[in-house]
Parts: sequence; structure tokens; C-alpha cells
Amino acid sequence: MKLTIPELSLVVLIGPSGCGKSTFAAKHFRATEVISSDHCRALVADDENDMGATPAAFRILHSIARERLRSGRIAVVDATSVQPESRKPLVALAAKQDCLPVAIVFDLPEELCVARNRGRANRNLPAGVIRRQRDQMKRSMNGLQGEGFRFVYVLDSAEAIDSAVIERQPFSLNRDLGVLGLESEPVEPAP
Repeated sequence: MKLTIPELSLVVLIGPSGCGKSTFAAKHFRATEVISSDHCRALVADDENDMGATPAAFRILHSIARERLRSGRIAVVDATSVQPESRKPLVALAAKQDCLPVAIVFDLPEELCVARNRGRANRNLPAGVIRRQRDQMKRSMNGLQGEGFRFVYVLDSAEAIDSAVIERQPFSLNRDLGVLGLESEPVEPAP
């Protein structure tokens, strides 16, 4: 599957723990383009698993994303982002920086996410946490365009994730007209 994203965009990876967001991000984006909530938590507390550091970590994550977008660089948010309220400030940030928000949803079976999570050396969340994350994601998936995401891509199998190809499309901003636009024809979001 080809995922077309504007060169200047805020890409939000959405999915429960263990679905492969970080692996996908490492494969398709430069390390400097990816802003991981786990990494931001570690910056604050020296431990990416310290959930008490989450509010401060997300202040840092949003700040880094804002500065990257201000400087005309793509920002890729690697966090679960399974609830609309966690995505809302990201969509607002993209709008404020005159760029398009892109959602890439990792809709894998719960059993696969749980099994992958069990194999992690640095974190092993209870299966119930992953189930809740996946349920929250599933309940809100159909509303992503209504939240303001211009492009929505759903990867619904390990094969779809493995075969995904990111195609960056040049992005132009016509401030005189106040119009956001792609230099070529816009691509319709995936269903």
C-alpha cells in the first residue's frame, strides 16, 4: 500500500502498544523526524516506563513537534494516540503551523499486539491495557477525518505494514491566498 503524505505534515501514528508503530517509524522516517512519547518520558525521568512523567513528556513532545513544523520539517508522533482527546492538540498544532495532519492507524489483532508486547525487553504491559487501548482506537477510528485529519491510512495486517511505502509529496503554502495545497493533485484519504 502506498501512503502519500505531504513533505510538511504532522504524522500521527495511532495504535495500541505492540502494534509496530516504532518499528514502522524507524523503517520509514529519519530518527530526527520521529518524536516518541517513550523517549520524551525518558528525557524527563530517565525511564521511558515512568508513567508519572507522562504530562511533562507530552509537553516536550508537543514543543518538539511545533518547532519542527515551524522550521518546515515533518514531525512524526510515535505515541498510542488512541483517544480523540490525545489527538486533538496535535491536530490543532498542525492547523496553527499551516500544515496537514496525517493519521496512520495500526489496526492489528489484539492477540498479535499482546504477543509482540510480551517479547519486549523493556516493557511488558498487561493484556488488559492493550485491549483497552485497542478498544479506544476502534471506537474512534471512523471519526478521524471529522477530527481534522486530512489523510487517514489504516494498516490492518502485519503484511500491510510490511508492504507499506511512504511517498512524500511536495507541499506548497500560499500565504497570500491563505490556501493550503499540494503541488500536485491531492490524494483522497484511504477509507
